[in-house]
Amino acid sequence: MKPIGGKVAEKKNVVTIPCPNCRAESYTPWAVELGYHAVRCTGCDLIYVNPRPADDQIDAAVRTGSHGDDAGGLYVAARRLDGRVASYQRTLGSLFSDVWAANRPITWLDIGAGYGEIVEAIERLAPKGSAIKGLEPMNPKASSARARGLNIEEDYLRPTHPKVDYVSIVDVFSHVPDFDALLADVRSVLNPGGEVFIETGNLADLKDRSEFPNELGLPDHLVFAGERQLLAYLERAQLEVVKIERVRFDGLVNFAKNIVKKALGRPVVIGIPYTSRYRQLLVRARLKPA
Repeated sequence: MKPIGGKVAEKKNVVTIPCPNCRAESYTPWAVELGYHAVRCTGCDLIYVNPRPADDQIDAAVRTGSHGDDAGGLYVAARRLDGRVASYQRTLGSLFSDVWAANRPITWLDIGAGYGEIVEAIERLAPKGSAIKGLEPMNPKASSARARGLNIEEDYLRPTHPKVDYVSIVDVFSHVPDFDALLADVRSVLNPGGEVFIETGNLADLKDRSEFPNELGLPDHLVFAGERQLLAYLERAQLEVVKIERVRFDGLVNFAKNIVKKALGRPVVIGIPYTSRYRQLLVRARLKPA
């Protein structure tokens, strides 16, 4: 999957682009963070960074975790979160309960595997004899995951990858300039009847920036969908939805974290807990028959 190109803008190392979803070229301002502009497409309401970093800048940031001085020295390698393993073991245990109950070996590929928490969660769930693997292009994350003994390859997804039964794409959508291209590669590596699990936020369903109780993470995050836009991507990829779950994000824990972030000068919004329309979308989809 390669980042989409675009017309070079006046600002150094950025390009202007059409809407990544509907290709419209008209938009309205939506938010600004670290000097980058998030805009809303007037054709489909997708929110995306425009102008955005050039392709080589995106690739360099993805591989190293550093966005450099143009983004205020933003570094996004973060750290492993052990609690995510148990959390996703519960989430995927429920969402794919029929898969685990069948007790047949499966092949599963996690794209953007980070520190390997999803891979580890699936390893705990998958029947004996299954093959679980992750792909992570960011060197600090992939190296750390491999040091823990996890099967994580430092690379992007390529259409030549061996076929698998399941693909997971967790908190990756917003990082990908061209999700259509990524899903095309996903289709090419799925076995007939294969399935994909996608988790991302519904930011484009919100009317105003103030409704999102966190920082946007620009320019590490490049594209923000809502439920309608995400379903359009899946439809074009010939993936039919099996199930969607919508999870709140604005509880008391997040509220407390944002108070600390605000005190540290981070660009967050302090909203009243349990009032935001923002949700994390958990989508299970299946490859349509040829």
